[in-house]
Amino acid sequence: MRLYHLFLFAISFVLLAFAYWPSEPADTMGPAKIQEGTAITLTPTDPSVYTAQLNNRLVEYMDRSVKQGIQPVANTQGLRKAFRAKQLVLVQAQKSFVLDTFHYSYAFLTPYAAKILTQIGSAFQDSLAQTPLKGCQLIVTSMTRTKHTVAKLVRKNRTAVKRSPHLNGNSFDISFSRFKANRPLTPIENQYLQTLISQILVRFKKDIKIWVTYEVHEECLHVVARKGV
Repeated sequence: MRLYHLFLFAISFVLLAFAYWPSEPADTMGPAKIQEGTAITLTPTDPSVYTAQLNNRLVEYMDRSVKQGIQPVANTQGLRKAFRAKQLVLVQAQKSFVLDTFHYSYAFLTPYAAKILTQIGSAFQDSLAQTPLKGCQLIVTSMTRTKHTVAKLVRKNRTAVKRSPHLNGNSFDISFSRFKANRPLTPIENQYLQTLISQILVRFKKDIKIWVTYEVHEECLHVVARKGV
C-alpha cells in the first residue's frame, strides 16, 4: 500500500510540472517582437539635405535630352501624330500617382519617360508600405507641352523658358508641396513625404536614369528621363 501511495504522489508531481512548464523560454536579452503590419513612427526630417542635390541645370543636359525625346510639335494635332507613331504613350493615373489639372501640358510621355515615372511612383509606394502614410500618392503637375502651350506659359510665367524639355516628351513635374492623401497631413508628415521623394530622386539621378531640378519658386520637382551618360 505504501508503494502505491508513493506511485500516485510521483504521478501527481509530474502532471503538475507539465501544467506549469513555461510554453516559451523567456528571452530577456533578445529584441522586442514587433507584430506583423505594425507601422513605424515618423520622425521629423529635413528634405533640404536631399533637395540640394537635385540641382541639374538646363544648359548641362538640354542638347542630350532633345536627342532622346521627340521633336517639338506645334499643337495637339502634332501630339496625336506622335502618339499614332508610338513616339508617345498616354499616361494615366496609377496607384502611386495622380494627375493634376494640366493647363499648359498634356498627359503624354515617351515610352521610356513613362517607364521612369512608373518606377519612381513604385519606389515611393514601397517606401511607405510600413508607415502611417501608406497609400499616399504623388501629384504629377505637368508633362508634354506643345509650342503653342509653351508660348502661352511664357507670357504668364516669367520663369518659364521657350526651349523647354517638356517639348520633347521626356519631362514631367512632380509637386513638392502637395501629396494626395485620404486625410489632411500634418507638417511633419508632409515634410516626411518631401524628404522621401527627394531621396528617391537622388538615387535615380545617381543611377543615371534622370536629370532633376528642385524648382523652389514653382514648388515642384522637374524630372527629365535620361538614357545613359
